[in-house]
Amino acid sequence: MKTSLLPILVLLAAPAAAQNYETICFESFDYPAGNLGGMAGGVGFQADWWSGNNMDEGIVSTPGFDPIGGMMSTNLDHGGSYRLIDLNGLDAIVDQGAIGADGTEIWVHFDCQRSSDDEYGALTLNWQWNMEGLLIGSPFDQYEWGLDQPWQGNLPYYVPGTHCDTLARLVVRVDFLPGDEVAKLWIDPPVDYPTSTPDLEVWFGDFRFNELQLKSGHGFDPLDVGFDFDSIKISAPPWRPIYSTSNIIAGQQGSFDVTNCTPGNNVIIGYSLTGSGPTQTMFGDVDMTPPISQFPTQTVDPNGEVHFLTNIPPAAAGLTVYSQCVEITGPGTGSLANSLVVTVQ
Repeated sequence: MKTSLLPILVLLAAPAAAQNYETICFESFDYPAGNLGGMAGGVGFQADWWSGNNMDEGIVSTPGFDPIGGMMSTNLDHGGSYRLIDLNGLDAIVDQGAIGADGTEIWVHFDCQRSSDDEYGALTLNWQWNMEGLLIGSPFDQYEWGLDQPWQGNLPYYVPGTHCDTLARLVVRVDFLPGDEVAKLWIDPPVDYPTSTPDLEVWFGDFRFNELQLKSGHGFDPLDVGFDFDSIKISAPPWRPIYSTSNIIAGQQGSFDVTNCTPGNNVIIGYSLTGSGPTQTMFGDVDMTPPISQFPTQTVDPNGEVHFLTNIPPAAAGLTVYSQCVEITGPGTGSLANSLVVTVQ
């Protein structure tokens, strides 16, 4: 099930001079307790969770670490749960069909804790059928948080004084460079995108990824398995216009906002009440089904932004609006922003 049409944009509440980041995918495990296999929530994914042929190598436990839904718990020694990322619209950061183009960066955030005697447990950035690119969590045998590149002949790297039995928010920045990559790990940083000295900084061999893997194992009791994961987010600095909305409330004035544009360019905001597309246009496939309506063309201000205000009809309450915009960059050319699905309140 493709879920890229949901709002996958996250703008941080930060001073105007701070960097904004676009969310590539997000999973909060907002599912009923039970098997993870076949679950299709979250945003930014191409497929459902695959969790073994019986769908039970990972399970949803409730409550989770965050206020949204449950959390994922590993449920079989060395058994993995996998989910492909939707690469639609990510061309600027993709190389050879996977995320990791040279000169780009990505950030990984998630909550994690061991709930068993397993000797390793981690989220791994996989390139499906090619390689396990980067393991983030607790590598084998040390019970500390760290990083590893499985099967590449490297030793794992650990953060001394940490322990995987203690709930932690793990934050990793990966800089994809010509040749090797640089991974930086922070444990429980006070901000989402830290600039402080990381707890760990490691060079790893060239890798790319298009899939998440969650796995644990090597416990002494094969029935007592489990690492718990929650609130997984992968994001990157924006490479295209960033589209967001606010105050979409019937009978009130809603705001349609676009940032990360070139001053003086025009922006066209479209919307559909009939579905999520995709529909072919001269700018690429859009996530709207005809008929597609447009607001008046907007001009990007000197700050590279558009803020369009319009009255939301009182009768629109409860409607689902599929919307996307494009920045016109030249005759017949443009850069599509992320798409949004908004329910009128």
